[in-house]
Amino acid sequence: MKNPIYDELTLLKLISKKNLITLSNTTRDKKIKVIKDLKTKIIFLEKYITNSDYYSALKYKDEDRKSVNQSKRKIRNVKTLSGNIKTPMINDDHRRASQFDKLLKNKNILDFGCGWGSFLSNIKNYKSLNGVELRKECIDHIKNKHKKIKISNDINYFKKKFDIITMFHVLEHIPYQVETLKILKSKLKNKGKIIIEIPHAEDFLILQDELKEFKKFTFWSEHLILHTYKSLKSILLKSGFKKINIQYYQRYNFSNHLGWFINRKPGGHNFYKEIVSDSLNSSYCDNLKKLGQTDTLIAIAE
Repeated sequence: MKNPIYDELTLLKLISKKNLITLSNTTRDKKIKVIKDLKTKIIFLEKYITNSDYYSALKYKDEDRKSVNQSKRKIRNVKTLSGNIKTPMINDDHRRASQFDKLLKNKNILDFGCGWGSFLSNIKNYKSLNGVELRKECIDHIKNKHKKIKISNDINYFKKKFDIITMFHVLEHIPYQVETLKILKSKLKNKGKIIIEIPHAEDFLILQDELKEFKKFTFWSEHLILHTYKSLKSILLKSGFKKINIQYYQRYNFSNHLGWFINRKPGGHNFYKEIVSDSLNSSYCDNLKKLGQTDTLIAIAE
């Protein structure tokens, strides 16, 4: 194993060598094996190739600033071994700013791995907006377009401490998770909070053995781990966080899942939106939360 996460998981007794299987021989974009612990359900890659230099030089062509507009919908191009797949994007940045509005209000906020700064720019009431991002094109964009955001590629650039630190779909990219979370904890004020959103290893679609197309699509060389409820809590406790509240959250609705089961491809949240009601989508997502089989976990820790 050439993934530091393997060592962390072993040290925390979250995985056992005897329980490991190869879930897939490739991610969607690289010939890297995807490993699963059959007992704990944690999923991780056999190795990682995405260090800081990789992200600093990375140029995505499928993000908000680069996406094309088709019928007023933003489309992203997902790179795979068999070519690019176009899929509609969902507006997570607006949703997050609204969802965590009460926690964010009048606070000094740091978004760790802030991308293009879209989440921070959606926040209405704040004391200060700050971001850490490795990708140079994103830093340049924020400096030019979002001057209210203080941006750096190094968290030690910020001398003050923060009320709130957010990590939205960032933790799964980080090889040394406990070490990173300890650094972030040191940047929080007393009773400050971290908000983490990550993809979930026990996603309903991943659990469907026959849905090989989804696994082929969702496993990615940049996602070094897919956490479970238990592993996320254990990593946070090991990093020194307390008062940990973890919620199941479903980003993709019934329409999207229908697209996978019928067409075996993404984008169903737009294919079937005319025939699937909002109430059906909502009920379906609520049921996945009850089952603990959502596509996303959200942790808020102090």
